[in-house]
Amino acid sequence: MEDLIISKKMTNAEEKYIRKQLNEYNMSVAPPNQEYINKKLALVLKDENNSVYGGLIGKIYRACLFIDILWIAESKRGLGYGKNLLEEGEQIVKKEGCTFIHLDTFSFQAPDFYRENGYEIYGVLDLYSDGVKRFYLKKELKIFVYLKKE
Repeated sequence: MEDLIISKKMTNAEEKYIRKQLNEYNMSVAPPNQEYINKKLALVLKDENNSVYGGLIGKIYRACLFIDILWIAESKRGLGYGKNLLEEGEQIVKKEGCTFIHLDTFSFQAPDFYRENGYEIYGVLDLYSDGVKRFYLKKELKIFVYLKKE
């Protein structure tokens, strides 16, 4: 065995290299359909003065959407804007051929909001020392295909 060392400092270039190597391995053993490789979904909620009050940021891959961030300004919460962003995102990714969405959220964030909007909890991480829980949720998308009679 070679004498390799573990360094506690990593450069940006080293991190980029490691990520690239893992991505190349993943693509070699489980290549996704090329049209679903890391497309970004970004929706912003703003007023007529371009003041930002919320947004949804996600990534489309392997025919699914991962929602990384959904945020609404506190002054606009409870007014339906979060639901509107989710629904708009769902419509967009359905057209992209996505069959499900997944995300994670902490107990102090919005697990109930997502459940009210059709998301199902499939995992809970409850080992945090402060009692916080992390919920993993998914939602299957119903895609209807209409066939023309000839």
